Amino acid sequence: MVTGSSIRVVDLADSLHVSGETIRRDLLALEQQGLVRRVHGGAVDARQDAGDRLFQERETIRIEEKRAIGLRAAELVQDGDIIAVDVGTTALLFCEALRGKRRLTVITPSIKAALLLRQTSDARVIVTGGELQEDEPYLAGYLAEAALRQFHVKHAFISAGGIALDTGITDYNDGEVQMRKVMLQCASQVAVLADSSKMGVRAFAVVGPLRLMDTLITDAGLHSSMQQKLEQLGIEVLVAEVPVRK
Repeated sequence: MVTGSSIRVVDLADSLHVSGETIRRDLLALEQQGLVRRVHGGAVDARQDAGDRLFQERETIRIEEKRAIGLRAAELVQDGDIIAVDVGTTALLFCEALRGKRRLTVITPSIKAALLLRQTSDARVIVTGGELQEDEPYLAGYLAEAALRQFHVKHAFISAGGIALDTGITDYNDGEVQMRKVMLQCASQVAVLADSSKMGVRAFAVVGPLRLMDTLITDAGLHSSMQQKLEQLGIEVLVAEVPVRK
């Protein structure tokens, strides 16, 4: 039985006329790509279920794509830049890719990103105030938003739970969304870091229309038709190449 974003192994096997073992093997491959999450008796759409995952779990999903996106995003940063960095697993890998950059000033609500930057660079790191979240290592709320409003940055590097042509930039956590809205307002240039599994996804809360981002950095899974439509809107699309393992 298919229920929105979930399906059972037995139903897939019946409809495709293959064995349950074949279906389970294929679901395992899809899970390794971050497209589904296996549950007892079947699977759920990983993109629709993303908002319910713990940070530690998301750190292991589509890791190579996220790392490649982080490296590509780091190419936009010059020594001495002042930037804002969002929360999330892709943003954290972006911070890792900033090794070697000099004299950066980085403003972030992410405790994990702040600690990483302190350990790996000479960046001046400014952490927003706010309420420490229960399930993820970042600060949120009106204090975090007020702190962000005190600055103007060259680039804001934003995460997203979904990118869709009709609904725009979306995410699952409305608290994070409010912070991203403030980041958008305080930046000269906005870069959204989102792997291709986020494309076409409409998450719970709207950050804003697509025109608010100057650059989208994603992986090669982005469909060419969507890339063309984004570029027609004046958005620069940078495709990060994932290294092929030998």
